[in-house]
Amino acid sequence: MGNQWVGDNLYDVKVKNRSLVLRLLKKKGLLSRIDLARITGLTQPTITNIVNDLLAANLLREMGVSDTKAGRKPILLAMNDQAFYIIAIRFTRRGFSVALTDLGPNILFRRDSRYSLLENTDLALLELQKEFIHVLEYATQSLGLILGIGVSVPGPVDSDACTILAHPTFLRYRALDLRKYLREYDLPIFMMNDADAACLHETWSGQAKEVENMVYFMVGDEVGAGVLIGGKIYQGANRKSGEVGHTSVNIFGPRCVCGNYGCLEIYCSTYNLVEKAREIAWFGNSGYLKEVLEQEGRLEFHHLLEGARENDSTALQLLQLLGQYMGIGVVNLINLYDPEMIVIGGQAALAQEFIERSVKQVVEERLLYREYVHPRIHYSQWGDDVTLLGAATIVLDHFIAGELGRF
Repeated sequence: MGNQWVGDNLYDVKVKNRSLVLRLLKKKGLLSRIDLARITGLTQPTITNIVNDLLAANLLREMGVSDTKAGRKPILLAMNDQAFYIIAIRFTRRGFSVALTDLGPNILFRRDSRYSLLENTDLALLELQKEFIHVLEYATQSLGLILGIGVSVPGPVDSDACTILAHPTFLRYRALDLRKYLREYDLPIFMMNDADAACLHETWSGQAKEVENMVYFMVGDEVGAGVLIGGKIYQGANRKSGEVGHTSVNIFGPRCVCGNYGCLEIYCSTYNLVEKAREIAWFGNSGYLKEVLEQEGRLEFHHLLEGARENDSTALQLLQLLGQYMGIGVVNLINLYDPEMIVIGGQAALAQEFIERSVKQVVEERLLYREYVHPRIHYSQWGDDVTLLGAATIVLDHFIAGELGRF
C-alpha cells in the first residue's frame, strides 16, 4: 500500500501525466490532443508538451485527422504498440509457453512445450531456458527494446520474490524462484496467478476497459477468479484471493487435492469434465467419444466441443452440466463481490454456445438479489491464449504506470 503522506516532486508529476495519456490512448483508442485535454483536465499547452515528448520517444503515432465536419480537423493519436516488446511466459498443468509480444499485446513469436513442472521440474526448467533462448534469438534486432518478462502461473505465487509456491496439482515439493533461471538476461521479472493476469488483460484489451469493479471467472484445467476492485486487482492480505475453485459446493462430495471436500473445481474444471467423458467413452455409452478415444488414444476438451457440434447427446449433456456448475460459481461470485461485470474466460469460454443458456438460467434462479441486480455477463474472446497474453499484460501494466523508467 502506498504512503498517503508522500508528495509528488516535479519528475513524478511529469511521469504520472505521461502515464495518464498513454493509459487513455491504450484504453479508449484514437483521441486528439483536444480530447486528451478535455478528459484529463490538463491544459492544452501541457498536453501539447506531453504529446510531443511521447512522439519523440516513439511511443505515440499520429493517425490522420478526425472526421469532424466543423472547423479545423484535429489530428488523432494512438499508442505505438511496436515501440517496445515483452517476453511472456505462462505455465499450465501440462507444460508452458514462451512468447515475444508487442505492447498490444500481440503474439509475434512463440514456443510451446509439453514439459510439465509437475512431472519433472528440473527437465521442464532446462527446456524453459532453451525455449527462452529461441525467443531471444528471434528478437535479436530488438533486444534493447524488451521491457521485461511477465509470468502467469496456475497456482499461488510470491510476486515480490518471483517465486512459484508449492501446489498439489502444479508444483508439488518445493517453491521455485524463477530469477535464478532467467536472471542472466538482466530483465525485470513480474509474476501473477493466471486468473489475476487474465483479469488484468481483460481490463486493458478486452471487455472490461471501462469497468472499475469486475470479476474474471476462469474455468479451465483449474478454476479460479481474478477480482478487480476500484480499478485495481484485489489480491488479499496474503495475495491468495480468488480461489473460488476451492469453495465447497457439496460438503459431502469427494475430497479435492487441496484437502477440502466437494470443491467447485471438482465439478466444473474442464480437466475433470474430460475425465468424466473418458470414463463414459470407455464404457461405450457414447459412440462418438468412444470412436475418438480409440482413434486418437486420448480425449481433450476440444473433442467435446466437436461432439456437441455434431449433436452428440453425451457431449451436449456434459457441456450443459458444466454450464450449470459454472452458473453456481457465477452466482457465488456476484453475491460476494457485487461486480459491474462478470467475464467468463479460460478454456470453458470456447463452449459459450453450449453453456450460456445453462449459466444464465442458474443465475436467474439462484442469485440473491435477482429482482434488483442484473449483472453483465460476458465471455472472453481470447480462448486458451488468455493467460499468455495476461503474462505480457503484467509487464504492460507496470510500463504504462511509469515504473520501468522508459518515459
